Amino acid sequence: MWASSQDAFGVTMPNHSKTYDVLITHSANDSALATELAKTCRANGLEAITDSELLPGDEASEALWEALAESRALLAVLSPSGPTPSMAIEIGAAQAWNKPIFAIVTELSYTRLPPALSGIALYPPGRIDDVIQAVKLSGQQLSDEDRSVLAKVFAEIGVSVDQLALEPTHLQRLVKQFNTRTHKNVPGERLLSELLRMRKQGWLSRRQATGRSKPHRSSA
Repeated sequence: MWASSQDAFGVTMPNHSKTYDVLITHSANDSALATELAKTCRANGLEAITDSELLPGDEASEALWEALAESRALLAVLSPSGPTPSMAIEIGAAQAWNKPIFAIVTELSYTRLPPALSGIALYPPGRIDDVIQAVKLSGQQLSDEDRSVLAKVFAEIGVSVDQLALEPTHLQRLVKQFNTRTHKNVPGERLLSELLRMRKQGWLSRRQATGRSKPHRSSA
């Protein structure tokens, strides 16, 4: 775990708030399988959480979307009846954010997906190790130095993380400046996801994270 500190740029280093690499979406009937898949992911170095492990009650929706936005990939547990309406919404959101999506099928005979979900790779439960390897390969890893550069570029852009998600022009500026300084080719969706994780872990100051600045006092 990273300790809280400041680097050469004066960027607040992360705290111990947990973020997730994989969100596992599933129906109520598949909760037990989803829990076992999450345990296997964790045993292999990926932080995973299932829909059923998220906060109950009114905070569940916010926790769900936060976990999905921060995650590197979505893993869907699919039964022959297909995804539930809530699962379909999560899968659609992951597609919109260009996140890798993988599916574990509960029955080997289930090989067809609805047209809207075509292109998602299907795996039996026994191939969860292949899914884990694919997740690890799907996301570009950023070093602590990369995160420091990202936080500095983000501060220079001068908007909140939420505004970046809503205004493509700002995100394009961030991508261009980050890739120029790091000599990498990281897509905007990956950087936005990393900023969401950094915000939760404490890399960003409150002003950077929310876009709010302290009011200026007028001089007498």
